Amino acid sequence: MDARGSRPGGRSARVREAVLGAALALLDEGRTQLSLPEIAERAAVAPSSLYRRWGTWENLISEALLEQSQATVPVPDTGTVRGDLIAFAESLARFLATPRGAGLLRAVSTGERSEAFRAAQDRFWDERFALGRVMVERGIDRGELDPQTDPRLLLEMVVAPLHLRQLLLGDDPTLKIAEQVDLLLTGSRRHS
Repeated sequence: MDARGSRPGGRSARVREAVLGAALALLDEGRTQLSLPEIAERAAVAPSSLYRRWGTWENLISEALLEQSQATVPVPDTGTVRGDLIAFAESLARFLATPRGAGLLRAVSTGERSEAFRAAQDRFWDERFALGRVMVERGIDRGELDPQTDPRLLLEMVVAPLHLRQLLLGDDPTLKIAEQVDLLLTGSRRHS
């Protein structure tokens, strides 16, 4: 037991794993608008467990998305900011191109824009960008980027085209990643 009296890996961890797995399995089936009772039924747990832990579908899907992204889109350390951003974008693009990645993207982009949804979405992006900012900070430390570079803005500029290609254009998000990163890092102005 830990200091709070709960057992690591105990019932709570099993319920969490079952619930997140059930939510992701439903998304894999193409379901983007889910209810907590549907997910509870699939996970074979009481709906009250979901309401108590997550409160809303938005909170649950945000946690599932964050866990998936941490597992499938790790923060790389290639030794260069260019290499890091390309590797990061390639991992994200490969994930977005999977049925699960596409389903999660559809779920978060087509969900109703309630206050709960917005708060869950903000938590997800805040945490993901906080994890990824180390790539930009290393680039600044190595002198590859201007010290005034805004880490979140740079990361937004890396991930936005991937989401655009997948969700709005119906195109392969894995295309032209190196070119995209190079354009972002060097700019489009002609230097004389």
